Amino acid sequence: MSDLLYHLNADDEITSVNEEWLAFAQANDEDACLPPQVLGRSLWEFIDDLETQHIYRQLHGRVRTRGKPVQVSFRCDAPERRRLLELRISAGAEQGLIYRVRTVRHQDRQPVPLLDPHLPRSERFVTMCGWCKRVAAPERGWLEVEDAVSALSLFAEPRPPQLTHGICDGCSRSLQQALTDDPVYPVLGRL
Repeated sequence: MSDLLYHLNADDEITSVNEEWLAFAQANDEDACLPPQVLGRSLWEFIDDLETQHIYRQLHGRVRTRGKPVQVSFRCDAPERRRLLELRISAGAEQGLIYRVRTVRHQDRQPVPLLDPHLPRSERFVTMCGWCKRVAAPERGWLEVEDAVSALSLFAEPRPPQLTHGICDGCSRSLQQALTDDPVYPVLGRL
């Protein structure tokens, strides 16, 4: 698959996406990410976690003030696949930004129902790191999703819990450290 590209204007609104964006959205059954649903909308409408928003705002500020790109590797998993992606944010026209995302590697696995967005959910919530895809397990730290399913008995109930996204301590430290270095290139998550 070729690089996925999207452009933001100076107000961080999504102004264009490429064909690879469309192909990725369709392959992952993400109708909410099809171009008509995202074009003209603020990037911040798609990032719920305030700490993650803060980090992206810092990355945006760094690119806009220094004119140099930043790069971050992160996980973007599907129920049946682990994916390590690389995001490069570079300066665009008129204080806009260009996001380029490429797949570094992927690994097939047994499907993890917790990651299936189409399953009906219980009222319970679990927090997943938006960067490394580990799940918060009280008293145990952050666990790989397969380990968390077992450790937290996530399928003891008829319906899996809802996922909410945050950032684990390790990824937060790595990103904050990376923002002080030049160039920014933290690698978060691993396969």
